[in-house]
Amino acid sequence: MRLSVAFFAFLATYLFFFEYLPPWKTVHLFSDIEGYHYPLYNYAQKAFHEGRFPEWDVAEYSGISFVGNPQAAVFYPPNWLVYFANRMHDGVRFQTLEDLEFLHCWAAFLLAWLWLRRWTQTEVPALAGAAVFAFGGYRMAESQHLGAMCAYSWYPLGLWGLDEAVKQNRWTPLWKTAAASALCLTAGYPPTWFVFCVCCVVYTAAIASWRDVWRPVAAIAFSLLLAMAQLAPVLEAAGMKAKEKVYGGGLAGGAFFYLQFLLPGYYDQARSVGHLGPPQESYLYLGAAALLGCGWLIWRGQCKPMLPAGVLVITAMLFILNPGRVIEWTIGALPLVSEACREWNFLAVFGLAAAMLAALGLDDLARTRRGIAWWLPLAAAVIWNSRQWWVWRGGGHFATGWWTALETGVTLLVLCLLFLAPQRVLVQAAILATIWMEFKVYGTSRRFNAATGSVDRMFAQDMRTGGPEMMGMNAAVYEQMRRDVDYRVAVDSGPHGTELRFYRLATPAGFDPFLTTQYRQAVERFVSFRSDREFVFDWSNAEMMDAFAVKYVITTPDSKGYAKLASDSRFRLMLPAEGYYRVFEYLAARPGFRFEAGKARRVRWLPEERLYLVHSATGGQFHLLEQFFPGWKAYVDGQPAHLTRVRTTFQGIDVPSGEHWIEFRFRSLGMRIGVAVSLVAWLGGLFALWRFRRANTWVENARIS
Repeated sequence: MRLSVAFFAFLATYLFFFEYLPPWKTVHLFSDIEGYHYPLYNYAQKAFHEGRFPEWDVAEYSGISFVGNPQAAVFYPPNWLVYFANRMHDGVRFQTLEDLEFLHCWAAFLLAWLWLRRWTQTEVPALAGAAVFAFGGYRMAESQHLGAMCAYSWYPLGLWGLDEAVKQNRWTPLWKTAAASALCLTAGYPPTWFVFCVCCVVYTAAIASWRDVWRPVAAIAFSLLLAMAQLAPVLEAAGMKAKEKVYGGGLAGGAFFYLQFLLPGYYDQARSVGHLGPPQESYLYLGAAALLGCGWLIWRGQCKPMLPAGVLVITAMLFILNPGRVIEWTIGALPLVSEACREWNFLAVFGLAAAMLAALGLDDLARTRRGIAWWLPLAAAVIWNSRQWWVWRGGGHFATGWWTALETGVTLLVLCLLFLAPQRVLVQAAILATIWMEFKVYGTSRRFNAATGSVDRMFAQDMRTGGPEMMGMNAAVYEQMRRDVDYRVAVDSGPHGTELRFYRLATPAGFDPFLTTQYRQAVERFVSFRSDREFVFDWSNAEMMDAFAVKYVITTPDSKGYAKLASDSRFRLMLPAEGYYRVFEYLAARPGFRFEAGKARRVRWLPEERLYLVHSATGGQFHLLEQFFPGWKAYVDGQPAHLTRVRTTFQGIDVPSGEHWIEFRFRSLGMRIGVAVSLVAWLGGLFALWRFRRANTWVENARIS
């Protein structure tokens, strides 16, 4: 049965996203997955392709820990499939990232079914609940956030383990909860893991009692050891992070925001609309299956089966609404938690609770008296689903606003009739097809998760997909910039700073939540931040250009800065001036290493290693304009040297007179300790399970004999 459901889930997922996948690909995922996650994966893959592990990120903020960035998720096992699939490429095909998310959608379906089938007496309601979880509104709306969606997929595994642990009164099933927590934590978005932890605790209290809360707490605590390989370098980097408050602002939209759970198209989500609209215009539809299941349980007055899901929803609403600001005050008093808790992510709980309510309610509905001829609801389902598919294929221009209630009502009626009919194979197939069709027509190819075309086709020759060039820029100009590894690039008009990762270029700007306090202070000496992570580099400021070792400015002929750069005698337009992007060279640029007391020459350069040969008659201080960070060590002629801060942000060492070899190396101590702890935890956990099962088998054999 498991294999057949696994195959069914895979087929349903593939067809659900068919327009994103070969051979019918016409659209691609966009926004954060394309602009933020994709460059991170690409940067890691380029490092692996060169035969090194990516510990340091030179691309942004004048250097920052890469392994300490939780969204890089280099220790998340499923991500290794992406690197393996691109092992022959000096880059990453975007399709493999889309495939990764779709595989997680399949895993979410399968795991949700394994969890829910323990709560139902028939299979179809469990499959319907699994579809609500895998294809529901929250997952579709958040499909652009790869780390969040990968983490979300493991929620059912964690609750499944808690169900078995409580029912069997054993600790061994908690391996599922511990593994789910570790995978959720390493997937790349800690706020989703925080929601998972809250869900596990309140869910256990609902299905058992508060005395059993030790079970999820113990499993989550052990999962921290399992995930320590990624957690330790993140904590190491978090000590340098500029603090930001991310909880307590509330969700915009008021009461109308929550209509999106009940009506699939209250806000127009057609891809042809264009603009993304205000924050409240999201797609969070729970699905007709969830509404019918929940409505049926309420109609029947079955409060006890609704208790676990109800407790989850109430808890989520407390975090979302923050009554009396009590939760905000509590979270703010806890270290790091205030930066790993966001109101929005608690919307994930609604999808989880809706899946459970759908399975329980539809299971009870399916076991009521059936007095309807089986062919009548089957015909209604065929007609209605054909109509939905026809409108979707025509551009998806469904009703919006309150008119959406009519379409939702028809789907509810069709589903109700199908469940009241004799449960023949064709009727069961029609039930699943109706649920699939509703999520399909409202959940994919919409403007919140789809952009036209294929990234891999658009950038077939670009370095991001393993090609030889930087599209839009003259090859000779790009090659000169690429060779100048000791200098950085500012962008007046052109690619976003995160995109420079594709091309092995470095910028003093960036867009990363692990922006350090010291770097923010260094930037604010010259310009102000326009958001919590972004600032506009002032290329006209000679002191700022020198402070961050900037030599090149990328712009475009139609930008306002182009004419100013062309008329500034400090800059030279690099020739040939071809392509969409133009580059100006700053003639007074100095490299990212400085030795005022003598001469210095770079001998070797890697992101994690720098080797210089210096000569001085008097000796002096050598400066490396790379962020001062835990893990950097310096050596003079192979002997450890004391690192000092330069302008509070960069690195420097004292060099004696004469000729010397100067070396800087970045080795994350947190990562090395974390890998050792994770390895011991995984081996210890597997050994404990093996010993327990072996002892259990011995006891069972003794009873039989």
